Formats: sequence, C-alpha cells, structure tokens
Amino acid sequence: MKFVRRLLVLIVAGVACGGSDVTTSPTTTTSAGVVADDPAQAQFISNDLTNFWNAYDAGGRNGSASAIQSGYLDKASPGLRDFIGSRGLTGQNVAAVVAAYPRYFASIKSTNLQLTSEGTVVARIRENYSRIKALYPAAAFPPVTFLIGRFSTGGTTSAGGMLIGSEFYSMSATTPTDELGSFQKTNVKLLDSLPITVAHEHVHILQARAGGVFAHSNKTLLELVLLEGGADFVGSLSSGGNINAWMFPYALANEHALWTDFSAAMHGTDVSRWLYNQGTATGARPGDLGYFVGYRIAESYYKNANDKAAALRDIIEVRNADDFLARSNYSP
Repeated sequence: MKFVRRLLVLIVAGVACGGSDVTTSPTTTTSAGVVADDPAQAQFISNDLTNFWNAYDAGGRNGSASAIQSGYLDKASPGLRDFIGSRGLTGQNVAAVVAAYPRYFASIKSTNLQLTSEGTVVARIRENYSRIKALYPAAAFPPVTFLIGRFSTGGTTSAGGMLIGSEFYSMSATTPTDELGSFQKTNVKLLDSLPITVAHEHVHILQARAGGVFAHSNKTLLELVLLEGGADFVGSLSSGGNINAWMFPYALANEHALWTDFSAAMHGTDVSRWLYNQGTATGARPGDLGYFVGYRIAESYYKNANDKAAALRDIIEVRNADDFLARSNYSP
C-alpha cells in the first residue's frame, strides 16, 4: 500500500510504501511459491494468520512476547520471513502493539481469520487479476502472503511476492477504533477493501518486472509519484477503488496550488512533503499528496490517449518521466 516504503521484486530501487529491493529478473518461482501467469493459479498464503491467532490465544493477547515469538514469528512462512527482515518485526514489538490496542485486536480476530480460506475477498482479488490480465497481457501473479505486522505498512513486496499487513484490513462494522492513533485510524479499513490494496501492490510488481523508471537507483520525486500514482490509477481500473481516495476532497480543492508547489520540487529527490509522510504531516494539509499528483497525471495520460491499451502499458512501464508528463497534457 502506500504507507511507508516498499521492498520489491527486481531491482535495488525505492518505490513507495516500503523499501524497494529488486535485484534480478522475474522467474517462475519465488521463495514463497510459484509466479502464476493465470489468475486462477495465483497463490494466497495464510498460515501465518492461523499461527498468529494461536499465539495470541496462548498469551500474546496479554502481552507475552515469547508467545508471539515462538508461536508466530519462529514459524514464519517465507513471505513473513521477508517481512520480519524488512520491518524489524520481533516478538516484543508485535506484542507491544497488541497490548496497546487490546479491544481492536480482540474484535478483528474472527474477521481476519476469514482470510485463511478462499472466500469472497480472495475471489474478488482473482477477478481483479483477470481484469488486469485482459488489460495488460504481460501481467503475472506472484504469491500473496497475508500476515499480521505492527501497523507499519498495509502492503509491501519482496522477492517472495506481495506481503499484506492484514491488521489494517480486518475491521467489521462494530470494530472499536478509539484506542488507535491518528495514522491507524486513517488507514484501518473493512476486510472488503483488501482487494483494492492488493491491486495497488500488484501494479508495483508489474512496474518492477517492466524496469523503466522503477529501475533507477536515485529516483526523482516525479519518478516516484508516477510509480505510486500510476499504481493507484491502474489499480483502480482493475479493482474499482483507490486506496488513497481519502485525500481527494482536499487535493481536488487545492489542485492548482499543489501542482505549482510540486512543479518546483519534482526534479529533486526530497520526497518529505509529498510521499510517506502521513505520520509527520501537520495542519490542514494531509500527507502523501504525491499519490494524488501521480494519479492525476496518469489519469490525464490515459484519458488523452486514443489507444487505451498502449496508454496503460506506458503508465506501467514509464521510461522517461519528463516525456510522460509532457504527453499527459496534465496542467491544472
């Protein structure tokens, strides 16, 4: 998802939502399983959720770091092992999060465990995969690992595929949120919203496989917002939703001023006012507004293109950020 930075699948780079560490061309297998060409064959790995809740019941709910460590982290799937390495997960810090939000975690258990079977949410993800495959035939589908993190990121990627911090996506209509901090309150969502996040993360997989600006080692602000906003836009075509729609009321009302401000900074590498700054944004201006800027550029590019299939390919595989921006005709 967007929230921090991203560890991805094929280059040393730094795309949004997590760190980004991709060093090889895509293969037919990952550390977590098979990379499928057919959406029907895509793998969804959920045994980490079963292990987490068993550890929770064995003492994790009462703050036992040893229960979380031995019952959950020590039994990690390959995807969770990647997440542990990239996010510094320990029994102690996961137990601390559970202890900080006890009513929230108690409430989401039954909803979260729905991800351990192929129910309606996973079926919707497969349907979204089918849509993107029809729109972009080069699409491939690495394994998706559902796990519980410590509210650091709702989605990221690794050499094992997509990694989903499902503590963000397990609310029901009665889940209490009053314990949560502002970052968590902004980003926790109903389970039904998870396919939208997976669609966004999947686009980053496709961008990594394509190379393009994703492969640049020292990305400019413009390049990063094209990757992040492009993932939001393409993800919306396949899923019908945008994980960053919450910022649009503010951003649309201030679009011209934002573009003027962004234009002056877009060729630099300082992203601190535009990306990965939800936790530090102050005042009326929300964080992560670079996602909006990138979305609007991609949207303009797509709307102004006669060949929509070629335009979609260009958005995913963008090679030259300045040329792409010029051809988008975006000028609020």
